Amino acid sequence: MVIMIGAENLTKYYGDFLAVDHINFEIKEGEIFGFLGPNGAGKTTTIRMLAAIFPPSEGSARIAGYDIIDDAMSVRANVGILSENPSLYERLSARANLEFFAKLYDVPKDQIGTRIDFLGDLFDLKNRLDERVGTYSKGMKQKLAIARALIHDPKILFLDEPTSALSPEAAKSIRDLLTDLAKDRSRTICICTHNLFDAERLCDRVAIIRKGKILTIGSPGEISNNYSGPPTIQISFSKLNKELVKSISKSEGVISVEQNPVRNEVSIKLEDHVKHTPIIIADLIAKNAQILEVKPIYASLEEAYLKLIEEDIINDLED
Repeated sequence: MVIMIGAENLTKYYGDFLAVDHINFEIKEGEIFGFLGPNGAGKTTTIRMLAAIFPPSEGSARIAGYDIIDDAMSVRANVGILSENPSLYERLSARANLEFFAKLYDVPKDQIGTRIDFLGDLFDLKNRLDERVGTYSKGMKQKLAIARALIHDPKILFLDEPTSALSPEAAKSIRDLLTDLAKDRSRTICICTHNLFDAERLCDRVAIIRKGKILTIGSPGEISNNYSGPPTIQISFSKLNKELVKSISKSEGVISVEQNPVRNEVSIKLEDHVKHTPIIIADLIAKNAQILEVKPIYASLEEAYLKLIEEDIINDLED
């Protein structure tokens, strides 16, 4: 797999303030990668260095094979950027907005119209391209802002809070579009967000950042498992009775059992879910229990994120 983004000891100082602290990571082609962290963690500063908007104080990075310092113009030609509060010319039509930015990016004149029509289709804006942007909903404006970032067909997209303040329907539409861009069109997408819902559903991997340092990198599932403990085992029955619950609670390795009599379910915490789940299931089958489903319920990325941030804060206090 091609590495599209690679950072080595990437660092940024503002005077004496260390905003990004010697971070290292790689992002593959077609991957959706998220930077998660509280406000002021260094997410946006990292994106701006990667996009060659301003140089790092120390370290280096390569974007689509180009060095962010030595080949800054080539980097900019290969990236599209959506800021948290994108500026659109609301008195102009969407088409005029896209034409303007296509010219800024030196898109060949004979390709601009075709490119705009393609993006209009892709973002479901084609029938409204000639309307003023000021008449658009917030979700439509966000789609147009992403289309603008794609006008020069970049290999990499940097998006800052792409679903911020959108309705649930509009946010889902944006998530679906980003997934399509990454998977079907081999686009590499890097997202800055503190929206854990988006990160869990969108990102292949995430980096959790606090005070300019990367605390961990992994898939949402890996991070949830590593920092939130083992899953809870949920068992659904055709009929649940007190005897079954009592039997489960006495089984080897059971820490606790919670029952939901309305849904005929039990949720079990185990010392070792890999070892003890088969033992419990075998015992239930021997007792002629009518089991409908057995599934592990993993902790959410939000739980893992909060635990990791809290641990880092405690470490700071102890230091």
